[in-house]
Amino acid sequence: MQKSFDRLEELIAPVTPERFFSDFWEKQFLHLEKGPGTFDHLFSIRDVDRWLMTVRGGPADSVSITAPEGASGFQKYRPQDLAIDSVYEAFANGRSVVLNYLENCWPPLMGLVKGLGHDFCAEIGVNVYLTPKGKRTFSVHTDDHDVFILQVNGEKVWRLYELKYLSVMRLEHKQDLEVPAEWGPSRLETPLAAELRLRPGDVLYIPRGMPHCAIAEDSTSLHLTASIMPFYWTDALKAAVEQASYSSPELRKTLLPGFVSNPAARDEMRAQFARAMQAFADNASYDSVFNVLRRNRLRAQGYPLDGHFSHVDPSRELTPESVIERRGTVLCFVESPEPGFCSIRFASRHIRGPERLRRAFEFVRDSSRFTVSQLPGLDDNGKMVLVRRLIREGLLQFAEHMP
Repeated sequence: MQKSFDRLEELIAPVTPERFFSDFWEKQFLHLEKGPGTFDHLFSIRDVDRWLMTVRGGPADSVSITAPEGASGFQKYRPQDLAIDSVYEAFANGRSVVLNYLENCWPPLMGLVKGLGHDFCAEIGVNVYLTPKGKRTFSVHTDDHDVFILQVNGEKVWRLYELKYLSVMRLEHKQDLEVPAEWGPSRLETPLAAELRLRPGDVLYIPRGMPHCAIAEDSTSLHLTASIMPFYWTDALKAAVEQASYSSPELRKTLLPGFVSNPAARDEMRAQFARAMQAFADNASYDSVFNVLRRNRLRAQGYPLDGHFSHVDPSRELTPESVIERRGTVLCFVESPEPGFCSIRFASRHIRGPERLRRAFEFVRDSSRFTVSQLPGLDDNGKMVLVRRLIREGLLQFAEHMP
């Protein structure tokens, strides 16, 4: 039976998630061999033109094609603006084709996207790289996100260089930051750590900031890149400032008008900066920030593509002996919004009720499969009402595959 590879533990087996996070995550690369055909069901070379001819919308760089011989960079297109025969010609002439944002439009990948999103508490992006024999798509570079490379067709030789600095995404002022000299081109000039040949079915994890490049030496290559984009401490501190601003008038003040060209304003702002930093320190709350980030992650993770309308169907019978399961990649948690009440949150929804519902909410949170009658703390009617609502709003579903 073909594995779905919709959870981290399947993707990196026999390495366990515990070992991955302790020994590899943000530290070093990991190379695994799983055998030819392993990832064909996700996206193969036969799917390239299917994607190009069926996806009709997307950002301006949904398709990137390396520039003609002698030029650098990429030509970028929306799928609807690109004639398929021009892509055939470009590829036949030795130009690489990159398909971006497949996490938004290719159903066979949704299990992988939602599974990794659940396990990393992260946004997941998926791109496809089709590289002709003897070519490479990029020179030595670093990525601002961790990646899993899934080799599908052909072979590709990867050169990995020693990791010097972990990079960070979502720097809103990146183009204006004062970048230390050691963060310049020299960070690409680190010793070679490994040279690997990826064959069909191989998996390669590369931590962000690790310099690398790859070349399809002996055959045309197609691989998937799954990008992991989690929260960083920079994100947590941004959220902390925003949350603290509700409690601190100092953080809600504007910068002095004319500060760009007025030296006196700059000097006054120095004192205001110190007061704002103290106000932030006095009002920042870890618990509040933790709740902000986990609510954000629940909403972004959303629901899997698993045909849930057949479960919502009001004509479907629910009985005390119905076997119910929690939808596998939907994140949820139980909280106490105010004394005497509790809530169960999932995706963009939450169900709030009196404290007596806590046992039932926590049972749902902690149980992957159960019968309606097993719900604790409620009478028979209450159990039916709660389960029906949680099915309707997307957290639970009828168990269709019995053990």
